Amino acid sequence: MTFDHRFVSLALAGALAACSSSEPEPEPAAAPPAAPAAEPAPAEAQAEADPHSDHAEVAAEHARRAQDPQPIRALEDGARVFGAEVTDREATALATIVSEPSRFDGQVVKTEGVIAQVCQRMGCWMELAAAEGERAVRVPMAGHSFFLPKDVAGRRATVEGTFEVAELDESAREHLREEGAQAADSALAITATAVIVH
Repeated sequence: MTFDHRFVSLALAGALAACSSSEPEPEPAAAPPAAPAAEPAPAEAQAEADPHSDHAEVAAEHARRAQDPQPIRALEDGARVFGAEVTDREATALATIVSEPSRFDGQVVKTEGVIAQVCQRMGCWMELAAAEGERAVRVPMAGHSFFLPKDVAGRRATVEGTFEVAELDESAREHLREEGAQAADSALAITATAVIVH
């Protein structure tokens, strides 16, 4: 953190004056007087020029958590819960969701399938298919709020989240392909808030 030394000097001078004065202490002001603006240090100037500079900290934290994704709990059968707890809402077959996408667009769904692919950079998305070799749905972990282990392809999973039909632009598709995605061209996705890996 960079301190403005002039502000500190003003604050110390004010404190010393108050201590040495024999008059009663005045009521505290609503806010200290503003210090004169200082020339920004190079790092401060860079932060002002780049409004997304705090994204580097967020990305670093995501990368740290992605190295060792931890479930929020393990079930008695050995399954692991990631993200939030799965609710008791009724599950819908993934094959039904895929065959009638407009019916489920924008709705929270719970479904189950086989994990076809997992992001090999961070575990921040997977692809879920009703059965091995069938059409997969993209499943991003909501806002990178949690991650999956990178070695869970082939396992069954229960997913809960918001289903949406939305085409990705070419740069997003290319980014997913670089991370190992096979369903990057699919417009079908479930933004997962909870995943159980069985």
